[in-house]
Amino acid sequence: MPLPPYLAHQPRKVLPNVYGVQHVPCLTGTRQKTLAAISKWANEKTDSKPIFLLLDVAGSGKSTVAKHMANQWTRDERLLARFFFSRDTATTMSTETFCSTVADAFIALDERFKVPIEAFKKRPDFRLLSFDEKFNGIVISPLQKLNRDAILIIDALDECDNEHGSRDELLNALHGQQFSSPRLRILATGRPE
Repeated sequence: MPLPPYLAHQPRKVLPNVYGVQHVPCLTGTRQKTLAAISKWANEKTDSKPIFLLLDVAGSGKSTVAKHMANQWTRDERLLARFFFSRDTATTMSTETFCSTVADAFIALDERFKVPIEAFKKRPDFRLLSFDEKFNGIVISPLQKLNRDAILIIDALDECDNEHGSRDELLNALHGQQFSSPRLRILATGRPE
């Protein structure tokens, strides 16, 4: 049954997920300087800065830029993982599935990641490991073993729940790896705080 004419042009409400389906990319011709700066950073081979932080106030279009870059890098067939935080659902505000989501994205784009990731997940103590140990075991180590470069988009860091220190664990893991793994570039967005 077709929609009534007065509803035909209404945007549909999409339940947020960690892949950012709730967001739309930039309109053609907008945010060109920002997109160019991010693209240049991502393509630079000698840059020692593995993390690009896009910080601005709420509603300034950070998620739109992140979605745009995710679409662009997907079209470019880059090894890409993404995690869009959102306060709208328990899943999208938690780091509980963060490491597995990133690892699964790598497997989806390159089956060779399956062996080292699944081997690490089979550890009897896997559920007891710290966030940092899981991140290094199923994200960083497979990149190094397979000698692959990848990009990780983390959108809306400020919307990651930190009641029990989850955001702090994530930030510490990212900070700790930036000096040890040149294989991973991270585009992260959030509010300045």
